[in-house]
Amino acid sequence: MSEPHVGRVPTTPRRWRVGLLVVLRIMLTWTALSAAYFFLPTPERAPDARWMAVQLLVFLVVGAFQVPAIIRSRYPIARAVEALALTVPLFLLIFARIYLETSLHDAGAFSEPLDRTAALYFTVTVFTTVGFGDIVAETSNARLMVVVQMLLNLVVLGAGIRLLASAARRGVARRGGVPDGPGTTAGHP
Repeated sequence: MSEPHVGRVPTTPRRWRVGLLVVLRIMLTWTALSAAYFFLPTPERAPDARWMAVQLLVFLVVGAFQVPAIIRSRYPIARAVEALALTVPLFLLIFARIYLETSLHDAGAFSEPLDRTAALYFTVTVFTTVGFGDIVAETSNARLMVVVQMLLNLVVLGAGIRLLASAARRGVARRGGVPDGPGTTAGHP
């Protein structure tokens, strides 16, 4: 009986299994985030800077938990992809929620009243820098929120992705340099 090679690259069926599990978890995450966004009631009070800060703090905490999870993961690259698939939609849904609440409490904040879909649409157009111009911020407060999102977009895209990629590299290095091999540490992708 031969000894298994430490750090051996997994077989194709195992890669498929890991890949399918990652895709399944991403789909479940997106479903849960979307359900929360579309079905949780909107607060009765007008949004303010403190509420925005609390929501962004939640995003930072979720993101901060991703880094050690990636490093400890048995499949750090797959786990980094999964973390990115969680953090970016969470970021977008937080801003969509902020814009929705703003629109509900100040009908003139945007060029048209926003419902949940329009708020999400506006958030994604700002994030992707497409900015079709069909929905625009009309008040100073709404414009300041959009500026905050634009600046944080750069942070999420630049520093956030770099942080997750660095964590994946550290996780791979921790396991001996084999990107998809079985490691000695338990964990999920």
